[in-house]
Amino acid sequence: EEGAKAFGLTIPLVTKADGTKFGKTEGGAIWLDKEKTSPYEFYQFWINTDDRDVVKYLKYFTFLSKEEIEAYAEKTETAPEKREAQKRLAEEVTVLVHGREALEQAVHISQALFSGNIKELSAQDVKVGFKDVPSFEKDRSEELSLVDVLVESKLSPSKRQAREDIQNGAVYINGERQT
Repeated sequence: EEGAKAFGLTIPLVTKADGTKFGKTEGGAIWLDKEKTSPYEFYQFWINTDDRDVVKYLKYFTFLSKEEIEAYAEKTETAPEKREAQKRLAEEVTVLVHGREALEQAVHISQALFSGNIKELSAQDVKVGFKDVPSFEKDRSEELSLVDVLVESKLSPSKRQAREDIQNGAVYINGERQT
């Protein structure tokens, strides 16, 4: 209609430090739907935020106070190796989207995988934590030696290499060295 007022709202695209867009068209998309991105994967996505982006994302995606965010900005400058800002970002956003219980599971899986204490994980935790990891399945009725498992699963190119890896202490099952 002639003379009518129109209003528009625009917001800048969320970008990463490398200048690429934050989103599915750039690859590496995360989804709010836990069926598309598990809470563990969601948590890990935020943990892996680039140091150059983490403060900006704390401002965009959390309800932390300005003072808290400034404190995390300083920690990122003085001790980036501790990744405190990334941990807080991952915690805040995971709780917001998936809830406290999902966060606790994601943290538990992360700690077990990165410490090597795989035995602490339940079958469900393993399923979640290893969702996109290549796997090998074999009928339980067939007994295989560890050497055969390593070769059939393509973890070792040959039986000789598999035996050598075992003898050198390079093979672990559930966190225990196999000899």
